[in-house]
Amino acid sequence: MLAEIFLGVMYGQAVSPEMLKPENRLVSVSKQFTVFGGTRQERSNLARRAEELKTGMLRELESRDLWRAPILLILTPTDGQRLRQPDVLVQVFNAGEAGRKIQVDISPAAAKDQASVDAALLRAMFLEWALRQQQFVGQRFVYPPTWLAAALSAALTRHDSSDAAQLYASMLETKGMPKLEKFLAQNPETLRGYARELHAAQSLALFQSLIEEPEGRRKILENLTLAEPEKDAVERFAQTWPDLVADSTRMARLWALAVARLSSPQRVEMLSARETSEKLSAVLESLQTVDSDLDFAKVVLNLGREAEGRFLLEKAAVDLQRLGFRAHPLYAALVQEYYVMLEALSRKKRRHFVAKFTEAEDLRHALDARSKEITAFMDTRQGVTDNEQTLSVIPLRDIGATHALRNDAISRFFDSVEHRGW
Repeated sequence: MLAEIFLGVMYGQAVSPEMLKPENRLVSVSKQFTVFGGTRQERSNLARRAEELKTGMLRELESRDLWRAPILLILTPTDGQRLRQPDVLVQVFNAGEAGRKIQVDISPAAAKDQASVDAALLRAMFLEWALRQQQFVGQRFVYPPTWLAAALSAALTRHDSSDAAQLYASMLETKGMPKLEKFLAQNPETLRGYARELHAAQSLALFQSLIEEPEGRRKILENLTLAEPEKDAVERFAQTWPDLVADSTRMARLWALAVARLSSPQRVEMLSARETSEKLSAVLESLQTVDSDLDFAKVVLNLGREAEGRFLLEKAAVDLQRLGFRAHPLYAALVQEYYVMLEALSRKKRRHFVAKFTEAEDLRHALDARSKEITAFMDTRQGVTDNEQTLSVIPLRDIGATHALRNDAISRFFDSVEHRGW
């Protein structure tokens, strides 16, 4: 996206002399943001929010605060429909000897939409960052990637992780990630409602997949501060990640894996032993192949010898990692053991895999059997509890026969505990 270097504020709403008075402006802690208009409380809230977002952005990108151009935040007194300008307008202008400045006009309508304000503040900060190195051609410049601002906005403004996890989980159930070319061409400023939430979620997943690549954060900063960025969004992306643009299949896989990781909620209900067993079995069954003549451990080992198989292993490891958050305590350690093995195998670490996997399988089957025994016992105990009144009228001579119905080892252990009064 191209933009003119605006001279003054001719494309925004005019700033009244009253708004420029010292009592009607406020400078933020870092001195980068100056807020004009609104009430004192509104200016204070906006300056504080800008600083919070900048701190979060620097933390996510692992960078220092080296700002050069100030950012002016204008709380306009009216909406901009008459001027046909959007509710939030981010622009650049030259102030003569004072140098280049960035201005964000925020209308009363936009001020009520915190997500829009946050996104505009991040766009302005990324714009200031991008213009530090960019070479201007014919008084024109290229805006920073829109997906990057959307990604950081999603990362820094998520409040309910369980809701976010549900959104990512629903994305896993769709046909897959969008084509990179189509995604990069989207303008999030034109999206509303669920479409905007979906774009932000996809942007954050893309950001996470890129930072997990070798020198991930350095490359993101490199793309942001290109001296001569391409105008086309896909071509600009290819300036930093040519291998991912050339290999669309690998890009889709990395993207999908990032979505899978983000779909792990932080606040969840624990699964029962039976549910954990079923989900663990489903993950392992996804690794079955047509090589039915081979032992299962060797089938899984062979997956680690091919790129397609390693992707399946990596996906299964992510599923196990997600399962670990909710696994029943009886299975928690075993789920973690499977995760470690499959994650290592996906990275071509095969030493002693067959022996370890076989041992884990034996333990899994033993736990499944024990879990069924415990479930049957608890069902029996529940049945006894539900029929307390009936048992209370059973003749004394028949109580021994009733007790004999549950004379297994677990029952005897619980009975001994009860007799000891613990």
